[in-house]
Amino acid sequence: MRNCLLFLFASAICIFIAYNLYLFVMPSVKVVNQSGQILTRVEISLPSNNLVFDNIAPSKTARIHHSTDQADGEYAYRIRLSSGEYINGRCGSVTHDQYMKVLELTIDSEDKVSCIE
Repeated sequence: MRNCLLFLFASAICIFIAYNLYLFVMPSVKVVNQSGQILTRVEISLPSNNLVFDNIAPSKTARIHHSTDQADGEYAYRIRLSSGEYINGRCGSVTHDQYMKVLELTIDSEDKVSCIE
């Protein structure tokens, strides 16, 4: 019985480590809302994927990991604010097998978007 519990505990720790390593290695898009209003929908288009964020509250951050299997291209975004206004644009570059990359989109109080790769 004790060996079984030790095995289960060791397995749980290994799964936890593997999951966190996966999240560290896989590329992601992080959206930081400093606009003062709710971002009701944020769509990020990659060459081979689309990422969708819903309802990001003011002063909150959301993050989605995506596949490394991408064609070369750039990120395109379409952001809908709670006021009904849309913000569209492009920034950053995407390449095939790009690991540990985080694109951070920050929407400021003047509804301007800045990108940090």
